[in-house]
Amino acid sequence: MLRIFTLVKFRTLLGWSRTLEAIIDTGAYTTLLPVSVWETLDIQVLGDYFVQGLVPRRECTLPVKIGLVTAVIFDDRGNISPEMQLHCFLGLTDETPLVIGFKDLLEKFALHIDTPNQEAFLEYAT
Repeated sequence: MLRIFTLVKFRTLLGWSRTLEAIIDTGAYTTLLPVSVWETLDIQVLGDYFVQGLVPRRECTLPVKIGLVTAVIFDDRGNISPEMQLHCFLGLTDETPLVIGFKDLLEKFALHIDTPNQEAFLEYAT
């Protein structure tokens, strides 16, 4: 299995967040942020919702808020993306991982995966 990570910063009311490592999940449509990440961000909360997995039972749902955040992604070589707005599910606990979904991200970037060499990178589509 190849897990793809990126470095990310989010806009706060005072500038930018600390650098965070996030999973790029091509199976997740929407970005998911744990509460300790989003509670200090400059965020536009759009409403309440819930996330549900494959099992359609009430006890398998996760309550979330929906919001818009501004982020940049970058790598350890100093390459940094333009600022982008991400639609996010805002977890109400820290039991959720920081996941960057493909909506908003893969609409702007090409994802290149070299499985035999276990390498991957994003390329900004200009």
